[in-house]
Amino acid sequence: MIQHAVVWKLVDLTDAKRASVLARFDTELRALVGVVPGLVSVAVTSDVREIDSNFDVALISLHESREALATYQSHPAHVAVATWWGPLVAQRGAVDSEV
Repeated sequence: MIQHAVVWKLVDLTDAKRASVLARFDTELRALVGVVPGLVSVAVTSDVREIDSNFDVALISLHESREALATYQSHPAHVAVATWWGPLVAQRGAVDSEV
């Protein structure tokens, strides 16, 4: 199994816009389970905004294998989420690990 952990710092957004895009992001990523082969689970969480240097949102997804992670990253349903999400991102970090 491969765990894919990603964090993002978003561009400046109003609180209402931030809440809206985070809700959409969460919904659309969770919907990929059962659609993308080899994607076992998805968890999305957002920061409570108490420390300005923190990232705004984190994703932890679990994949059956390295090949399954590669499939996820190039799958059209994932690419569609990444396409609208990309312009909202100011900074990104990721770690992929065997679990």
